[in-house]
Amino acid sequence: MINLSRYSSFQYYLAGLATSATAMGLQVVIFPWLVVGVLNEPADRVGLAQMAAMLPNLLLILVGGAVSDNRHLGTYLSRLYLLYCLPFGIMLIAALNGYLNYQLLILFGLGYGMITAFVQPARESLLTQVCGDNLQRAVARSTIVQFTAQSIGFLLMGLFDLMGLSVLLVFQMLLFVVSGRLLRASQPPGQGLAEGRQRGRQGIWSGLKEVWRHPRLLPLMLMVAATGFIGFGAYLVAMPLMAREVYQAGPGFYAGLQLCFAVGVLLSNTIYIRLVGGISWPGRVLLISLFCRGVIMVVIGLHVPVLALFPLVVVWGMFSGISISLGRVMTHSEAPESHRSRVVSIYQLALLGTAPLGAWVSGELIHLWGVLNVFVILGVAVLLASVVGLFSQLWKSRPEKPVARP
Repeated sequence: MINLSRYSSFQYYLAGLATSATAMGLQVVIFPWLVVGVLNEPADRVGLAQMAAMLPNLLLILVGGAVSDNRHLGTYLSRLYLLYCLPFGIMLIAALNGYLNYQLLILFGLGYGMITAFVQPARESLLTQVCGDNLQRAVARSTIVQFTAQSIGFLLMGLFDLMGLSVLLVFQMLLFVVSGRLLRASQPPGQGLAEGRQRGRQGIWSGLKEVWRHPRLLPLMLMVAATGFIGFGAYLVAMPLMAREVYQAGPGFYAGLQLCFAVGVLLSNTIYIRLVGGISWPGRVLLISLFCRGVIMVVIGLHVPVLALFPLVVVWGMFSGISISLGRVMTHSEAPESHRSRVVSIYQLALLGTAPLGAWVSGELIHLWGVLNVFVILGVAVLLASVVGLFSQLWKSRPEKPVARP
């Protein structure tokens, strides 16, 4: 029997986040590599598969946020994580019996994405209930834990040929079960909001109204949507295709690129967490980091040697990591308590919901013009988005509330 009093709620939350992020880190690499390296599908079908895996975020994440608001999130999340065993179990049966094909991967991606659309806003909203008094530090710590755990998943993917798909699928299911138990321990029954208490009556639309009339949340969401559409296309479609077609490499090389990106995220957030008083102008820093990401994408598109590619991906991860943390901090600090899950779900929609469209567009562009040319095109688009952001409230004003805690 676990003694729940031994650790703080935030420590249990971080442990639950770490176990699920390890499983999701594996999934980030396994899914595209099954399409690219095992089934040997062309670029347009790679983009279509990634779109299928992320499309539920576009369609359901606002519903997930509305359902999550004012729920007892510890209990709710523990049930959601058990649901992951269904698509993974089906995939396991197919792998053991030799039925793995492109259509099954599409169905698996849709099922996995549907569950994730409900998990993400609930898990993000739980953070503010268990983190204590310093939101900036809590967000940075959770980002460090998440990407460290994802890095472990990337390293495990390097053992794909040795361990096999079936073993990795079983391991992922076990991690999701453990994660649900730990998140329930972070908010046991009787703590936090009671089940169904003060449920918002206006659902999705009230969250959209909160964002629409807010001088900083609206430009933040628009900027995040633009970068999600552009950046995830490069990260999820162009990167594995670049590993296969430009550098003629296998899953270990691709996992190494993912690991370098995660290391960059960890470095930037480690620096961020050590800043006394946090960042006073988070909007400006976010836009500067966005501009730098565009420059790096253009440079990668120039076909740099392998020894330069990996450090570039680390720096790309650094600028992406600080953007992720600042976007989360600004969303939490500006969102009212009664609508936090809904506003968080809109942020997740902006970041991840646009990704399936970006993945599909990137796949089509790569099919027409080649992967390196598309890296340059996407990088220029990111640069233009950052310039447009200079004329918004993200650059012009400080937050009205202290960023440290909503």
